Amino acid sequence: MLPQINKQELLQRINKFGPYNRKAISELSITLTLFFGCFGLMIYSLGISYWLTAALLPLTAVLITRIFTIQHDCGHGSYFTSMKANNLLGNILGVLTLTPYHYWRKNHAFHHSFSGNLDKRGIGDVDTFTVKEYQAFSLPRKIWYRIYRHPLFLIFLSPFLLFGLKHRLPLDNPFHSVKSWVNIMMTNAGIVAIVWALIHFFGYKALFVVYVPVMWMGAAIGVVQFYIQHQYEDTYWNKGSEWKAVDASLLGSSYFDYSPAINWLTNNISLHHIHHLNMHVPSYRLRECMKAIPELQLALKRTFKDIPACFRLALWDEEKKMLVGFP
Repeated sequence: MLPQINKQELLQRINKFGPYNRKAISELSITLTLFFGCFGLMIYSLGISYWLTAALLPLTAVLITRIFTIQHDCGHGSYFTSMKANNLLGNILGVLTLTPYHYWRKNHAFHHSFSGNLDKRGIGDVDTFTVKEYQAFSLPRKIWYRIYRHPLFLIFLSPFLLFGLKHRLPLDNPFHSVKSWVNIMMTNAGIVAIVWALIHFFGYKALFVVYVPVMWMGAAIGVVQFYIQHQYEDTYWNKGSEWKAVDASLLGSSYFDYSPAINWLTNNISLHHIHHLNMHVPSYRLRECMKAIPELQLALKRTFKDIPACFRLALWDEEKKMLVGFP
């Protein structure tokens, strides 16, 4: 638990860390240059050695994940000062990240509004059930939930199912609108154009040895990042009037601390407690915000060694107020 702090004053101080257009353009330019440079080198390396192609894969995949975090900021209206600029960039990047911008933005906004709320689960988050709910499940549903929460499914199969299938035709979209579906179809058309161009100019090797592995590994990294940000033993869940948005942000959103290089590559999204306190703080100012406000440094710091434990948890124990594994 965190010590007593003046939550309203804290939120007001965080509000000062809004977007800088010049910094945003700089971060975007560097990220896209590195990504397309690495992607181009991977295609070029196909004529030299597949080992070289494989060696370039992790960095290229992390960079597409970083591009996704920029699109994520656009969805919150926090990357540029202009919402029109945010929406334009978000739509363009959605083609690169296989993520229809308007559909994802609506779902993710719901996640931010009700993160940690037991009464508002199921949209834009990882399915999490309580111990009592799980015990009441039928056997087939228990088996499915165990598969769904298994690390092998989450890391290896869910990226394909989420970014390859669900984002192409999200029939479970709770926010149906003409604008949303037009955006989904336009994103799909953009992806088809990229696939056609790769095959036409560079051949099927570029598609199956470069594009598909980069997209799959980038999606897997993104899934793991999103998963660990809320799935740890002393996270926060509550219901009804007991649920508090600020407490959910401070206690139910993680603070992971990596090396400077990893922090940059992941776009500081590991400072997730700050992001949930105020989603309008752009990723490139999260660390500046934390350094300026000592109270934000009081959150429990986690590192790489804490990640495996996140995947052993699956159920919220309402009596113990903690996330636990399967019985």
